[in-house]
Amino acid sequence: MITPWLLVRWYGTLAAVSALLATQAIVLPRWQAAPGPLPAKQLEAGLHGALLLSPTHRPSSTPPWPAKRSYELATSAPLVFPLQGGFELTLMNGTVRQRFNFQTSTMGRAQPSLDLSKRRLIDTPVPTASGLAQDQPVFQTCLVSGPGLVRSFGVTRDQLAANADRLSSGIDSAVARVIGLEPNRTYACTLISLRGPKGEPPSDRLWRQVLDLVEPVLRSQG
Repeated sequence: MITPWLLVRWYGTLAAVSALLATQAIVLPRWQAAPGPLPAKQLEAGLHGALLLSPTHRPSSTPPWPAKRSYELATSAPLVFPLQGGFELTLMNGTVRQRFNFQTSTMGRAQPSLDLSKRRLIDTPVPTASGLAQDQPVFQTCLVSGPGLVRSFGVTRDQLAANADRLSSGIDSAVARVIGLEPNRTYACTLISLRGPKGEPPSDRLWRQVLDLVEPVLRSQG
C-alpha cells in the first residue's frame, strides 16, 4: 500500500535527482561533439562559378592542419581556397564545450593564420572581426547553422550564443536536455576567414560576395 509518507519520499527523491542532473548539465557540460567535414566540392564549385578562385593556384587536397579535438575545443580540418588577387579564404567548423568560449577568437587561436592581433569589430555586412594574422589583414566571422536561423553570423560570445539559444529554446527542450532525452545545447559554428596580401585588406564588396556564396552552401549541410 502506498502511503502519503512514501509518496512524499518518492517525490523528494525525484526532486533531488532532477536538481542533481540540472546542476551537472550546467556545471559540467558534456564533451563537445567532433565537427563534421565541410562540403568542399560544393564550396569550390560556387567560388569557381563566381570567378573568385585563383587562376594560377588550385586548392590543396591536403589540409594545412588536421581535425583536432581537445577538452575545450574541437575543430574540423580546414578548407583553404586561394582567391584572385592573392586573397585566401579559410573555412573551419568548430565546437566549444562551454558558452564562455563561444567566440571567433577561441575558434582560431591555435592556428597562426587564424589568430588575430589588433582586433576590432565592425558590423557590416555582418558582425565581423578585422585584424592581422601573420602580418596580413584578415576579416573573420562565424556562422551558426540550423532550422529557422537567418543571417546568424557572429564574432563575440553574446552574438554567437544568442544564435545557439534560438536553436534550443523553450521549457520542453530544457527539461528534455536535463533528463537526457536531448543533447546539451551545442556551441558550434563555421569560422569564415578571408585574408588579404600584406597591406591590402579585403574590400567590403569582396567580403559580402564571399559570404553570400558560402552561406547557403553551409546551411544546406546543417
